[in-house]
Amino acid sequence: MPRFYYFFESADTEAPLVLPPEAVHHAMRVLRMRQGDAVEVFNGKGCAVKGTIRFATDFAEVIPQEVIMQPRGLKLVLMQALVANEKMDWIIEKACELGYAEIAVFPSERGEVRLTCEKAVKRVERWNKIAVSACQQCGENYLPNIRFCSSLKDAAAHAEGLKFVLSPIGKTYDSPDTPTAVTFAVGPEGGLSPKEINTLIESGFYSCKLGNRVLRTETAALAAASFAQTLWGDFR
Repeated sequence: MPRFYYFFESADTEAPLVLPPEAVHHAMRVLRMRQGDAVEVFNGKGCAVKGTIRFATDFAEVIPQEVIMQPRGLKLVLMQALVANEKMDWIIEKACELGYAEIAVFPSERGEVRLTCEKAVKRVERWNKIAVSACQQCGENYLPNIRFCSSLKDAAAHAEGLKFVLSPIGKTYDSPDTPTAVTFAVGPEGGLSPKEINTLIESGFYSCKLGNRVLRTETAALAAASFAQTLWGDFR
């Protein structure tokens, strides 16, 4: 069933939902949908509406048939060091598929990429579009909150719950406690510097490694999410 993103209040699910122009174009020109075809619309806040599509002269709307509220489970927060464009786009996409609720991107000491304020705004806009596309595809009804932070400390201010900084020299983590939120800080290709790791440890982060192998930056966030979702989240 085709899925489209369109923000609507969860209480406004009885009236037809008018689709935005880009969704109408995709439905008509790309998917070749017809009157009465089944469709699903999600609002990025956990609510999805299943119904049928109705095309008019200059717009299209969804006639609601079923409303689904997706419960919010384990909250995953990703602090990701800024990396090159394609890798960063891939990380954003896969982070959405694995259920990260917050993504805070920051420049790191060993990172090779720097953004001006203007470029950072445009990059966040791009990442949000990637997130919408990823959530449409994977069935996730919550869009992540994506932000660009000016520094590691700024990003760390958004950390929640049980906090880990991933490091090859960290320790494995084992605890019987079940957190409601987990944060992972991931470095660039060269890893976070000892100074950055110590800064996070002083802020309450555990230095943690994921097995005996050194993971690429684009793999680490995904492995960490899988680890957390398996122990405490919706992989159980």
